[in-house]
Amino acid sequence: MKTQSVSSYVLANSTRNILARAQADLVKAQTEATTGFVYDKGLSLGSRTGQSVSLRKEHDRLTVLTDTNATISERMTTSQDALSNLIKGSQDFLAMVTAMKGGAAGGVVAVDKAKVLMQTATDLVNTSFNGEYVFAGVNTDVKPLGDYDAAGNPARAAVLQSFQDYFGFPTTDPQVASISAADMKNYLDTSFSLEFDATSWSANWSSASDTLVKSRIAPSELAETSASANGAGFRNIAMSYTMIAELGDIGLGESALDEVVSKAMQTTTGAISALADTQSFLGNAQARTKDATDRLTVQIKVLNSSVLDLEAVDPYEAATRVNALTTQIEASYALTVKLQSLSLLNYLK
Repeated sequence: MKTQSVSSYVLANSTRNILARAQADLVKAQTEATTGFVYDKGLSLGSRTGQSVSLRKEHDRLTVLTDTNATISERMTTSQDALSNLIKGSQDFLAMVTAMKGGAAGGVVAVDKAKVLMQTATDLVNTSFNGEYVFAGVNTDVKPLGDYDAAGNPARAAVLQSFQDYFGFPTTDPQVASISAADMKNYLDTSFSLEFDATSWSANWSSASDTLVKSRIAPSELAETSASANGAGFRNIAMSYTMIAELGDIGLGESALDEVVSKAMQTTTGAISALADTQSFLGNAQARTKDATDRLTVQIKVLNSSVLDLEAVDPYEAATRVNALTTQIEASYALTVKLQSLSLLNYLK
């Protein structure tokens, strides 16, 4: 039988091992008391660790979707605000051109108003959110419309050229006074209108894409969550403003001017209706996004509850362990100090 030696060194060394284990346990207990979850999932859950990992991954995935939906909703709200302002401007313009019917009075004012509204409409169509243009379709990094009055703008050049090609003289020629109502109506219904069809619009006016942004609003649900400046409402309102801005005060006779006013009233009414349809389209997408977010929120709560059932610890029990381990460590330190102060020389004194 081997006799173990007894010394102050052996006693001090034994408390060191106890202290190391207590400190490791304290770290775990403090983490559990702070986070409310087990320190080591693999050790605590064993074969259920995979289930916990899967639940957490799904929880994180759905949380990302809800955050994305919040951004999508804000972007659509920005689009709706711009559309509302476009419609308001169109309604004000419609009231103004209606007052022009039957005479040339107010032509200069109408032209100035049309130019201002054209610039305002351009700014609204070029609305951006988080650095992306909301009416550009999938071309979110490209400004949809250029400045109509800017030098060299292809849209204005094409409109003025269409007038000259049709009548044989420019809008600045005094011969405009001889244009008949029938000729003006035919021009507006053909050559002028063609400048605002889908092909000419994409060539001279718009850099937007016809393809709308599709967003994943739920794990198995996609929704078109944008509008394109290539839509009929945007083209028609540009046609109305351009019509009055370019032809409203060039010296047309009363009957020819009435044709311009009538066509402007018609296209503005159509623009308001089409823009309202775009609002309804986006409103439906907003409702779908909200419903998807509500469903995701419920699923996230269920997943969170499942994770808690697997990983949660009793915070009071964890706090009790922290206190107990802290007391044990303090006692070990005190004992170690006492043992280290023991020596034969002190005893012989």
